[in-house]
Amino acid sequence: MGDLIYIQNDANSNINTEPNPQQSPQESEAPADTGDHDTPAGEESDYSDGNQSNILVPGQQDEWPVFDNPSSEEENENTWSSIITMFPKPIIPCYYCDSDQVGLVRFLNAAADYPAFYVFINDQIAVNGLDNGDMTQYGRVSAEELTITVTGENDYEYVKKQIQIPAKSAITIAIINTDSGLDLMVIEDILCNGGINTGCFRVCNLSITNRRINVMLNDGSVIFRNVNYKQVTNFQYTTTGYYMVSVSGSNFLSGNILLSSNIYIRGNVSYTLYVFNWSLTQNAIRILIVEDRRN
Repeated sequence: MGDLIYIQNDANSNINTEPNPQQSPQESEAPADTGDHDTPAGEESDYSDGNQSNILVPGQQDEWPVFDNPSSEEENENTWSSIITMFPKPIIPCYYCDSDQVGLVRFLNAAADYPAFYVFINDQIAVNGLDNGDMTQYGRVSAEELTITVTGENDYEYVKKQIQIPAKSAITIAIINTDSGLDLMVIEDILCNGGINTGCFRVCNLSITNRRINVMLNDGSVIFRNVNYKQVTNFQYTTTGYYMVSVSGSNFLSGNILLSSNIYIRGNVSYTLYVFNWSLTQNAIRILIVEDRRN
């Protein structure tokens, strides 16, 4: 991954490499709470602070923090997964803002067989060195139509797209493989209202080689059947506790497990399981579970 410069302390996020898929869920420990409690996302204080003057301009070194997903070189990549814990606190102050209405944006590189990307918002650098499987923290931007450009180190422009940023809402912009090259996909991020004993879990399939998958928790206690390429499922409520998450091809609900991972589901927390490729060959997939907490 390229050199990354952080503009705030990254104590608001944890990267937890998942246990070996052969490990029993009971043997895994729950991720530790950092103790950092922020204003819940969705309240106005998360989206504006009255200071709209700090615009990131070309040449500045301030960039959004990127949380990469470490894996051992000895580890078989098609069994690799990780969990990122994201707190709702966005980057302060508000960059790329020229209006009173702002929204939250983060970026995910779900594209295989490309070098690390540079991401620009309205021709201003936002992210440097976004590698496969990397996700940024949220940044605050104007709630309007913005131009998102993804380039390589040689300034080659892979994709340029106009994206409408919703006001007082949070989205993930994923860089994905398509049959005709790269594209940007907008994923709406919704916080869970499950209560203290219930979390919310959904699946987003961004794998171009495995265009229909099944995802199961604990061998079928929760099932997402036939999740198509570029589909984002609805959330399912899930009781807190340890789970084994398994991804399989859609033709084999109980067999042909492509990848498994342990997870501890917390109450009133939203989980999105992203499936995407690490190589453009059949079954060469990774999963990234993003844990979005209210506080």
